[in-house]
Amino acid sequence: MSFPRACLITLAAFILLGVALPVFAGPAPKLAAPPEGERWFSIKLGDERVGFAQLNISKAGAGYRIESKGSVKMRVMGFSREATSRESYLVGPDLALQSFATESRIDGSPLALKGEVTAKGIRVVVESGGSRKERTVKSKGPVYPPQALNILPLMRGTAAGKSLKINILDVESTKVKEVEVEVIGEETLSSGTATVHLRNNLYPMVDNDIWVDLEGNSLKESVRDDLVVTQAEDEQSARLYLAQAALAKLDLVLDFSLIRVSPPLDRPEQLLKLSVEFTGVPAALPILQGKGQQGKRLPDGRVLFSMPNEAYASGPEEAPQAADLEPGQRIPSDSPEIIARMVEIVGDEKDPARKARLLMQWVAREIKGAVTDSQSPLETLKTRSGNCQSHARLYAALARAAGIPTRFVSGLVYWQGQGFLYHSWAESHLNGWIALDPTFGEMPANLTHIKLVEGDSAGEMGLLAGVIGRLQAKVVEKVYSLADSSRDLQRPE
Repeated sequence: MSFPRACLITLAAFILLGVALPVFAGPAPKLAAPPEGERWFSIKLGDERVGFAQLNISKAGAGYRIESKGSVKMRVMGFSREATSRESYLVGPDLALQSFATESRIDGSPLALKGEVTAKGIRVVVESGGSRKERTVKSKGPVYPPQALNILPLMRGTAAGKSLKINILDVESTKVKEVEVEVIGEETLSSGTATVHLRNNLYPMVDNDIWVDLEGNSLKESVRDDLVVTQAEDEQSARLYLAQAALAKLDLVLDFSLIRVSPPLDRPEQLLKLSVEFTGVPAALPILQGKGQQGKRLPDGRVLFSMPNEAYASGPEEAPQAADLEPGQRIPSDSPEIIARMVEIVGDEKDPARKARLLMQWVAREIKGAVTDSQSPLETLKTRSGNCQSHARLYAALARAAGIPTRFVSGLVYWQGQGFLYHSWAESHLNGWIALDPTFGEMPANLTHIKLVEGDSAGEMGLLAGVIGRLQAKVVEKVYSLADSSRDLQRPE
């Protein structure tokens, strides 16, 4: 697969001693066509995971569309660099470039490029820092996207010892760069898998080694004798990692998982009504309904969420289930420590709503924010720190111990000035289900909380992981008061 090249080449220039991150794509000897499908990769610096990458190759007309996404954050000898990238290339059957569009953010600076191959060269439009520039990049012969570097030698049926010179488009510098790729030969990995070993000079002063299995799948890419390694991993493991990292709001995936909206939402905590339209929602994701939100899948695949759900105003309320009161492995509401803390917080209070508020306020006040998930409410009580999942689990355990049916939920929330981020909170049944956010100290939670999954099992987190990095959002209606309604004229029926 291929970690987005624009970011990698930039990082290679910045980080000391030429340390760079590798690009992956999946080929095999004498391939008639590139391998289609989606692949995931982890990126490690030594033993530390510093990034992830995703590659998807699909048929497009007579050629192919090559799409890659990824994020990396590295610290080397006191230097820190961050980059995220999304790239899309339309290529011919021989992988020669036809058109492209990329978006990247390097150390917080955004850069967007789009272009196409013309008779005069590659026409490129660059948008950065509010400016827009257009230029034509001259080239001799066909130019390829960076992801083709590991595929082309195998499509051409190279033999051991043979080398190829391939012109790639370096979107970061908007130049054509010649890269030499050498076929080292066939090798067998320790796992017993037969591979083709390639080496290129993409990065200065260091070798970039790639191993590809005979079916065309890239397995490993190594820079400078395994100092930086990109390793193939299965989709489930990759997406579960991505879901946990997104909920923890780790810097590594923060920009990748962020769903920007323009113009930004003002005063989200004061919203009385909100409708948001999403594209990219997988067909397999159930659209959850409730008093707090209504979800509608439109014929073209878009999903419209409206908060609150006005259809529930006079309708029957969903009843709690037995599991909403039962202790669980990750919500140990029967633990003596949890029960003792609950009694200390609520005292003699009998009203369920007041008890819920006291518990929510205590968690929001006493548990400090952190990027790590403690996994256990008992550990959260001990360390007094944790991310949004830790806050939600601890509140759920305390609330269930107090006899309040409560469930752990995850989805999206709007962070003012940024966009929608992945987040976890809780819902308690108090004469109807009410969303509470023990991280932000909100009861009820503001209307930008859009629930996507209930529970935190591996299966439920897998559903959430399936949407991260895929969604785009558009606010189509927002109401702050009866006299203040802002509606998009293209609001769907």
